[in-house]
Amino acid sequence: MQRPLAHKLAVGLIAVLWVGLAGGIVLVWSSDSAPFEIFAGVFWTCVWYFWVARVWMGGPMAIGLMRKALLILGPIMIVSFVLAVGITGGEVYPSQLIGVASALCGIAGGVLLRREDVKRWSLSTVQTRVVVQPPDGTAFDLRSASLRQERGMFGCLMLVIGAVVLIVVGVIGAMLPAGRGVDAPDYIAFMVGVVLVVVIGVAGYVRIDRKARAMGVLSVTTRGIDEHPWSRLRSVTLSHAGETAVVAGVRRYPGARLDLSLYDEPDVRHLALPNDAPLHASIAAALAAHSPDGVFLGWVRRDGDLRPAR
Repeated sequence: MQRPLAHKLAVGLIAVLWVGLAGGIVLVWSSDSAPFEIFAGVFWTCVWYFWVARVWMGGPMAIGLMRKALLILGPIMIVSFVLAVGITGGEVYPSQLIGVASALCGIAGGVLLRREDVKRWSLSTVQTRVVVQPPDGTAFDLRSASLRQERGMFGCLMLVIGAVVLIVVGVIGAMLPAGRGVDAPDYIAFMVGVVLVVVIGVAGYVRIDRKARAMGVLSVTTRGIDEHPWSRLRSVTLSHAGETAVVAGVRRYPGARLDLSLYDEPDVRHLALPNDAPLHASIAAALAAHSPDGVFLGWVRRDGDLRPAR
């Protein structure tokens, strides 16, 4: 489905909104601003445009939250402007005019995001990916399984990292005198910690996405594995690193991968598999059902002696 023009205009207005707010703040900002205040401005600017990027990509949750925020905060900003003009006896400052213009951009963007064509397009961007099943075998969506597993685990890790950063900053703050300024070590530690958490988070999710894209879809049919016919395959092995374990009645294979040995290639091809025990069992069953006799060797350990897993 094509991106609606209303969505493009809304994102443009939302981007201009923050620029206007920043311009209004600069007009009234004192020259002796503390480094912590400058850092806070840069940090929230990055957060805002990350949100705008998610809106541009079509995330329904990001669009819904942005729509509510704009239609609530925009009118509040305009009412605040009217009250401020009344308090000052009708005197209007340039920063106030910029704030009103920014609020109007936000309200217009929120109204555009409420359009039905924008909602339909947004929902179409997150529709569940359907893997077409071959008539003579099974196709496994390794990419989706990898994203589901890795994102969940990494999200928990980021929560732990964030909690550790807050604890460290709190401990530093508790050891300092009460009259410290905004350039105290605990504020500096907070700024450094936030930057590190953001960098780790972005790098981690980029790595997870690239790793998942490399997996793609695995097809096991009576004709072969993906684009490799069975006549080219000398052996097919599911290998794992370390000891296996049975959890909730399902055997888990750490570091699972699919190893393909081809007659016309000297090196063995390796395909990493997501950390998903039911998926491993389904792939093994499909290989056992569709491979010629003697080609599929089952599960083996990658410890040098290739012993069958028990």
